[in-house]
Amino acid sequence: MRKLLKNNRVSRLICGILFAVFVHFQFLGASLQAQTVDSLDRLFTIREIKVDERAPRASEARRTALRKAELEAYDKLLRKITQPEGRAKLPELSAQEKQALISGIEVVEEQSSSRRYTATLNVRFEPGNVSQFLARYGVPHVLSTGRGMLVLHAHRSGLSEYLWSPNLATVEARASVDWLNRIRQYVFPRGEIRERMAVTYRQIESFDARGNNAITAIHDVQSVLMISSEWVQEQQGAVLHYKFLSSDGGLTASTTLKDDNNIGEAQALTLMFEQVLEQIDTAWRDQLLVDTGMGGKMTVLVPTTDLAMLTDVEKRLDDVTLVRGFNILSVGLPFSSVSFHYTGREDQLIMALRYAGLALDMYGDERLLKLREPG
Repeated sequence: MRKLLKNNRVSRLICGILFAVFVHFQFLGASLQAQTVDSLDRLFTIREIKVDERAPRASEARRTALRKAELEAYDKLLRKITQPEGRAKLPELSAQEKQALISGIEVVEEQSSSRRYTATLNVRFEPGNVSQFLARYGVPHVLSTGRGMLVLHAHRSGLSEYLWSPNLATVEARASVDWLNRIRQYVFPRGEIRERMAVTYRQIESFDARGNNAITAIHDVQSVLMISSEWVQEQQGAVLHYKFLSSDGGLTASTTLKDDNNIGEAQALTLMFEQVLEQIDTAWRDQLLVDTGMGGKMTVLVPTTDLAMLTDVEKRLDDVTLVRGFNILSVGLPFSSVSFHYTGREDQLIMALRYAGLALDMYGDERLLKLREPG
């Protein structure tokens, strides 16, 4: 009798776990769909386009401003999601053809007088239309955004060193750079006491990462971009020496910008930021490019022995926009079986999963989707 009661309790426990896993997967499907939409919206929206137009009538100035914003947004979108060699394959579109790819314009702020119109606009593109256009010409493009990245910039100008309180040239340079419309989502420290305690100027200058975990936890990001620069007056003129290190993959480089045209410190720092961001974006696009004309359906096993592990897999899958049509085939211990459709080649899917911290391996004759081992 005791054995029977024990078996009944074990059976009820297993049934309870299976039910919890089943309910969890039901919410997972809805969550994946919502997260995918949000990620695509971020990727295919060009933010904070500034316009300022004058015309005999305010309505005419507004029409001209919106038309120019659409054209600027189209160019920025292509630079954001495709590589230069891919863009070279594309034909020049008319203004009407570019407009057909746009799903809407959001007015963030605007001012209008009798002859002038100024505004800040967000331009949203329809992902499906853009993907079809690029696939028509065989141009792979990015279908997911990179993770957040904290920017730590140590700058020396003359005898002064700046980290938490940047000089005027650095402030001007940061304001001149488009940080928003990038693959990565960049954030800056606020100069709080706990940040200052975690990282020093010397650590950034020497790429000492010992304080990175503490400061990234404050901003809820996992990656750090460390930049060290120095503005120097030399015999033949001013130069800007700089180097950077991205904690993702260890991407690093260093160079010297000569102020041959007397552009000044602020403009040199602006050029430095743009060069660094382009190198990071290019590296990420290489990993995230997708041939949208290809795709398939895949059935995989997912470990369900631990609901905490399942939750972690769910959160990571939320960022993989190549995956759609998530469907539960069976729920069980120690594995559940699910299927999904994906966009791109299989190796591109595997790479996207890898960057989300997931691994797609063989388990006998079947595929197993699990958390990727560190290292």
